[in-house]
Amino acid sequence: MRMRTNYSWLIAMLLLVGCAGTPNYVDNEALLKSERDIQQTGIDMHNPDMSAAISALNDGKLMVAKTLLLGLTQRYPLAGKPWVNVGLISFRRGDLDHAQQAAERALELQPEIAVADYLLGLIAHKRNDAPKALEHYLAALEKDQQHANSHYNLALLYDTYYQDLENAIFHYRRYLELNANEDEDEVTLSWVKELESQLAPEGGDDAN
Repeated sequence: MRMRTNYSWLIAMLLLVGCAGTPNYVDNEALLKSERDIQQTGIDMHNPDMSAAISALNDGKLMVAKTLLLGLTQRYPLAGKPWVNVGLISFRRGDLDHAQQAAERALELQPEIAVADYLLGLIAHKRNDAPKALEHYLAALEKDQQHANSHYNLALLYDTYYQDLENAIFHYRRYLELNANEDEDEVTLSWVKELESQLAPEGGDDAN
C-alpha cells in the first residue's frame, strides 16, 4: 500500500511493519510539494539550490540532495526543516544514528516541526522500540493533528504491538478521513472493518 504526504520537505520513508493481513508501509514514497510546510523556515522555495535539492531527491540522487541541503543549513542557520530532510536521507541509507542527530537538530532550531518528531518515530520504529516510537508519533500529533502518516503509524503500533483495537481503529479512521480527498485506500478501509467486526459483540444488538 502506498502512502501519501503533503510535505515539500518530506520523503515519506515508510516501514514494512505489521502482521499478515495488516496494512503495511511501502518504502521510497515520492517527495511532494506543499507551501504549507515551508512556513516560518525563512527559505524561498524558488531558491535555485532548493529547486535543485528537490529535483535530486525526486531523482533518487540522495548525496547530491544532501550536499545542497547542508549548504542551505549554512545559509539559513535558524531553519530546522533542511535538517529533517538531511535526517530522512540518512534514514533511507540505513544510518539511523545520523538520522536521529539531524532530527534532534531540527527540533532544537524549530521545536514546532511535527515531521521531525515523525522522523524520530520512524527511527524508533525501525529499531523495534515501540514505546519510543509511540511517544514520538504522539508528539508529532500534538503539533499537527492533521499529520495523516503519524495517525497511520500509531494505528499500526496499537494494532500489532499493543493489541489495542479501539485506539488502532481510531487512528486508522483519522488517517482515512485526512486522506478522503485522495484515492481511497481500500486496503486500510477493509482492515478497519475487520477490526471493527472483532470488537462488535457476538449476535449484535439482539444478543441478551
